[in-house]
Amino acid sequence: MKKFVFRLQQVLEQREKKEQEALREQSRAEKLYQERLAALEKTREAFNKCLTESLTYNPNNKLHYILYQDYLKQKISRQEVMLKQAEQKLAEARQKALEARKERMTLEKLKERHLEEYIEFIKGLENKQNDELATGMYNRRQNPAG
Repeated sequence: MKKFVFRLQQVLEQREKKEQEALREQSRAEKLYQERLAALEKTREAFNKCLTESLTYNPNNKLHYILYQDYLKQKISRQEVMLKQAEQKLAEARQKALEARKERMTLEKLKERHLEEYIEFIKGLENKQNDELATGMYNRRQNPAG
């Protein structure tokens, strides 16, 4: 008997590769997002530290603290924008990965359905062969002269 062959196997394999690439892209986007979030948190901590230190600052260094605080505020603003961009890229990557997974799952379900149909077809052939054998044996027993 013939072995089951899924005609769209190459397409399924391509979709699997596409899904894997989408998952890698999602992983990279997640890593970038986490890096930018950590950088933003670090800058905010530096800003808060600067604020607390400015309460006990040396009056001679007042200008330095003010300039450093302004610098940190601007850096926080830039990092927040970069974090938003990374968040958008992450959302897009998640969406692409989800779509790729859906495409792959659709083909896998189709493959399963075709396999079930093939199995039913093979069972039908085997039943037909068994019926023919049984009928032949019955006829030989009924008519031994042949």
